[in-house]
Amino acid sequence: NFNMMSRLAQQVIIVLIPPLALIFLVLGTIFLGIATPTEGGAMGSVGALIMAAAKGRLSLDVVKQALASTTRLSSFVLFILIGARVFSLTFYGVNGHIWVEHLLTSLPGGEVGFLIGVNMLVFFLAFFLDFFELAFIIVPLLAPAADKLGIDLIWFGVLLGVNMQTSFMHPPFGFALFY
Repeated sequence: NFNMMSRLAQQVIIVLIPPLALIFLVLGTIFLGIATPTEGGAMGSVGALIMAAAKGRLSLDVVKQALASTTRLSSFVLFILIGARVFSLTFYGVNGHIWVEHLLTSLPGGEVGFLIGVNMLVFFLAFFLDFFELAFIIVPLLAPAADKLGIDLIWFGVLLGVNMQTSFMHPPFGFALFY
């Protein structure tokens, strides 16, 4: 029975070493100050390629497929950012920002009502939009109203940034779910 448990422990350790090494290669080098986040990501990519080659799962077709899907996803994100910028410029062109500023500054409760309403809105929108889309669309609309109400814009920006982090914690993006 002990021999069987020993073999099972060996198999578990052998299976766990590659993913743990990959995690250390990325996060460990960043946290230890050996690599910047970009370099850590590159090291993780190279480490994943080496692991795939060692298992015999790396081929030119697999690399082409990975590059194509990465390009497709990056293009989607880029076009979302372009669309957000076009929306913002159009909205400003028809003076929509003035209407939104008037709406937000006339909320009941003054500054506190504004902050509660804005945080509830950002929290809700974080379920459907990524951090960058929120920053490109929402922040230019909210900052003038916050300034008009006398709210410190640095403090307001930090508050929005913390609230927008909720988009990292749940689908459809949920980047924090992978750590």
